[in-house]
Amino acid sequence: MTPKSRVLIVDASTESREVLRTLLQRNGAETLEATGPRRALQLVLDQHPDLIVYDAESVRSRSSDASEDFRARDDLGQSATRSDIPIVVLGTTKRRAGPLPTGQFVSKPYHYAPLIRRIEELLASRAA
Repeated sequence: MTPKSRVLIVDASTESREVLRTLLQRNGAETLEATGPRRALQLVLDQHPDLIVYDAESVRSRSSDASEDFRARDDLGQSATRSDIPIVVLGTTKRRAGPLPTGQFVSKPYHYAPLIRRIEELLASRAA
């Protein structure tokens, strides 16, 4: 993970965000946090993260597909995200078989060490 990597954590659980934030920051990443898709979309537009970690189970959304949440358009009609931002979706089941061409689905329960490694791999592949 490069020191300039910026990771957006989208999770309604304060504890989960805190643990993931601590681990990512120890590995040199800058972190941004949101409790739901609306705030996350604003952070994507304003802060341009390099990767999104999205807990699909804890975040309540009208969409049935996490990729739709971040590929959607905001109220101003602007593109909410660049299509190349990797999205790591955390959940117990894949939500609709929506493709995540630049990300990955990680099943719950998960261990943090493999999750951090996967995030590092995705960030490294973007930098290459």
